[in-house]
Amino acid sequence: MSRGGEPGNSALHRGSLNPVPTRLVWAAKWAGAGPAAVLALALLLRMPAINGGQIDYDEGVYWQSLRSMAAGHPLFSQVYSSQPPAFLLLIFPFYWVLGQSLVGARVAVLFVFLAGLLAAYRLVSKLSSRAAGMIAIAVLAADPICFRESIVLQADLPAMGLALIGVALAVEASGRTRQVGGRAVAAGVALSTGFLVKPLAAAAGPAVMVALGSLPFLRRERFRSYTLAAAGALVAAVVILLPFLSVWRPLWDQTVGLHFVARGAQIGGLDVHSVILEVPVVILGTAGLLVALLHAPRLALVVGAWGAAAALMLAIQRPLWPHHLVALTVPLALLAGGLAELPLGGRKLSPVRGLAALLVLAGSLGSALYVHQQQFSDDSLRPAVARLQAATRPADLVVTDDQYLVALAGRDTPPQLVDTSLVRINSGELTAAQVELIAERSGARAVLLGGGRLSELPALENWARTHYRVREQLDSRRVLYFNPAG
Repeated sequence: MSRGGEPGNSALHRGSLNPVPTRLVWAAKWAGAGPAAVLALALLLRMPAINGGQIDYDEGVYWQSLRSMAAGHPLFSQVYSSQPPAFLLLIFPFYWVLGQSLVGARVAVLFVFLAGLLAAYRLVSKLSSRAAGMIAIAVLAADPICFRESIVLQADLPAMGLALIGVALAVEASGRTRQVGGRAVAAGVALSTGFLVKPLAAAAGPAVMVALGSLPFLRRERFRSYTLAAAGALVAAVVILLPFLSVWRPLWDQTVGLHFVARGAQIGGLDVHSVILEVPVVILGTAGLLVALLHAPRLALVVGAWGAAAALMLAIQRPLWPHHLVALTVPLALLAGGLAELPLGGRKLSPVRGLAALLVLAGSLGSALYVHQQQFSDDSLRPAVARLQAATRPADLVVTDDQYLVALAGRDTPPQLVDTSLVRINSGELTAAQVELIAERSGARAVLLGGGRLSELPALENWARTHYRVREQLDSRRVLYFNPAG
């Protein structure tokens, strides 16, 4: 007995009560350390590329779109946009705050991707285990197409990031009796917003439905969750689209009509190189699905529904471009998490984990090298940029099919011609006569050809020769027609 008449239980407290909290504390620390390490590595490897040169033609289009918006030109009525309004509206605040630069716009894409990684970890962990969540986000972060799209100014991965958040919220709702309503609404909001960034996000809709449909309650509760998710989606759509009610017709024509017409254009397609790069994630995702069917059925059902919808969407997508593959890559990476449920013993599992970590690191480094090789060096454009700057004034508009170079020179295009893509030209939506009319009405001071798109309109160059007095060869493929100031 100790003094005070109580048993001397200080040793008991040290021996029996402390070990349990200590284990819990360490478990909690390691649970957060894994995802944090993946996010840190993902960010570290992407930072050199985010400040690099052009990766895709679309970057120049969206950069010029943001410049036009910053100058006060409204979307759709003046600024042409082939994407739904949520994409540029999502990117614009980052672009504005971070110096109105391409880097600022890319930061927005990367931010949504990292948020999507966190959501991916959460949803796979809830459907299977934390180990499965770690594998899923590691594969997602290392995948070459996802790596590329996470730092390029395009709409595909921001849409998928929001879709990941939507599915994660739906999964969270299915396991919380008191928070079903709010999470179901939020899932609908995220998915609807993702759809209005780019419709590829619609492939995640079946996953949200399956997740909410697995609520362990009465049918009335399931119906309520579907209703609330639909209400959230509708409210988000109204909030985003209502400001564009007065320009509904051009919005529809640019974001929907163009793509229906473009289905018949003989352009696009997947190159062999892009397909080969995605073979590993297809193998891992398929293997993970097979394991999950036996050991993590909820993961197989929820994410499998997403993958099936994405595969169907890509099968009917025309024209199909390599960056569209992220619609399928994301659910495949999540399904790869099912490999964590392989019935391996603890001792056998440690070397497997080490090998997996090395493979992920190698894949991440390989993806970083792949993107670096795809980036065009801005240094090679400097002579052409300098000549364009010398021939024009900062306020002058330039008609071009090389929007990136014009933006790099600090010049703008007419808002209606921020996009002179092959899709728009080959579908017949943009003709030489229309380009000429827009150029004359906007008072464009110069025409810069060399992107290989406006050359599809041979009459345009003849018109440029007639209306602009000076012709200057900027480099081996770029020709500038302009009227000197004064």
